[in-house]
Amino acid sequence: MFHLYFHCAGPGELLIDRQGAEVLDLIEARDRALTLARTFVEKAYGTRDFADWHVYVSDDDDDEVLLIPFSDVMPTIH
Repeated sequence: MFHLYFHCAGPGELLIDRQGAEVLDLIEARDRALTLARTFVEKAYGTRDFADWHVYVSDDDDDEVLLIPFSDVMPTIH
């Protein structure tokens, strides 16, 4: 079990996760980060550009564990 923090960052903005969450492994941490990014994109779809945003997942020492770009969950045009 790991205690990780899921911060969101974009150009000129940083949203800090001060509580964090317990996850079993990096797969669960990645899934949680993708869900967080997806929630932001869905709630502000069409009103905000998240192309340069990412979820920065860190441990208690603020060491980067994962970096998930919001673009991984953004709709694509075919």
